[in-house]
Amino acid sequence: MRHVFGGLMLALTLFFAPAALAETRDDGPARLALANKFVALMQGEEMGAAIGQMTAMMMPAELESMSEDEAAKFRQVMSEVTARMMPRMFEAMAPIYADIFTLEELQGLVDFYQSDIGRSLVTKSYQAAPRLAEAVQAMMPEIMADMGNLLCDQFECTAEQRRELKSAMAEAAGN
Repeated sequence: MRHVFGGLMLALTLFFAPAALAETRDDGPARLALANKFVALMQGEEMGAAIGQMTAMMMPAELESMSEDEAAKFRQVMSEVTARMMPRMFEAMAPIYADIFTLEELQGLVDFYQSDIGRSLVTKSYQAAPRLAEAVQAMMPEIMADMGNLLCDQFECTAEQRRELKSAMAEAAGN
């Protein structure tokens, strides 16, 4: 599920920022300031709740065998680690956006995310995130099975290797 969470965050990042390469300019500090503002606007007030929901979905299968107290402690640690990670992740994003986008593009992004529609997009994206993660998680067994079959086809696995890979892929998918 960690891969799903990472993939979801990458998908959200790509969704919020269409790629466009920009040449080197002298307006770096202004771009960085706007990029920081853009990143802050992307976060929205609902981020904490959405991250908490996604973190809860990332619990390993071993959690089911834990006592309620142990599971609660595990969830608390996951929540704290996630909360600590998010500011660093967003801090790392701003220089990348500042490098990729022009000053005009960054201003347009900031203007959009400050608008009613932009704020609604942020809110609804975080509301959708747990549901999107569930949808992806539900597809994982099929995706992993397909991946295992294609790998075995490509590497000409024996029947035993195919069974072992199928078992490993099912375990990785949480089955």
